[in-house]
Amino acid sequence: MRIAQIKSFLAIVDTGSVAAAARALGQSRTTVSTSLSALEDELGVTLFQRSGNRLELSPVGGAIVTDCRRLQQVADQIQSRCLHHLTGAESQLRIARDDSLPESVWRDLLRRMKTQFPQTSVSVYLAAPQELPRLVERQAVDVAYGLLPQSMSLGYHHLREIADVRMHTVAASEHPLARLPRVTQDDLVLHTQITLAYLGDSNLRAASPETANYLAFTQFEIMRDVVMEETGWGDLPLPLIAEHLASGRLRVIRHPEATWWMTFSALEADQAHGRPVVTWLGNALETWFTEQGDC
Repeated sequence: MRIAQIKSFLAIVDTGSVAAAARALGQSRTTVSTSLSALEDELGVTLFQRSGNRLELSPVGGAIVTDCRRLQQVADQIQSRCLHHLTGAESQLRIARDDSLPESVWRDLLRRMKTQFPQTSVSVYLAAPQELPRLVERQAVDVAYGLLPQSMSLGYHHLREIADVRMHTVAASEHPLARLPRVTQDDLVLHTQITLAYLGDSNLRAASPETANYLAFTQFEIMRDVVMEETGWGDLPLPLIAEHLASGRLRVIRHPEATWWMTFSALEADQAHGRPVVTWLGNALETWFTEQGDC
């Protein structure tokens, strides 16, 4: 019994005729018919009965359809695993990332990655940007993605700069800072700053607060939501707030340094550098940023 014979049998089941099955498989009618006949001869049974222009399953044919589908799935999995091995794709990948990009972007990216590399298992850890280099250095993860600090030590890591990301200092549209025609540093100090928190040397720290009055969180998304609740002002990446700026729920405050750029990068450990899945992810992220235009 050959897998090609099982495939022909299932194609006839799904399409109802040898001709339609041949079209679906991209084969000749003779090839499909010969595969079916060989399977019936080997099993010693008739798998189909003719009804007009269609072929209908015989009782024994109907009884083995589920088993044949399982057999086809196992065969496909074996073939996929072997191809995975031949391409050198990673069997497991440990990713750390920040949340400077919308979650929907990552969900779509990982869905497409699993389609491209179905045998690669992936673990994803969400962390503040300041924590990412240390996770790679400790080999806790294979690759990290995010707005990595410029002051990090590269060491044995491989840094791939993927795109420049525009950062904005924003406040909710009804916040006092959003109403000022010009915002000074003294104005900022008078209001609560919403900033990032991260673990550094086993202690929880706030990332570069410009005032002693702040709330610090480990995720940009939480920062964004707190800012939209008019609790304070914060520095946030454009991809995460673009729709809220467009709707008017958030506003870029009128401060001389309310807009600047950071680089979204991939930091790869030695064992991950140049590997197929990591390379694919980096290329896919570059494509996404290119399609977004001015981020």
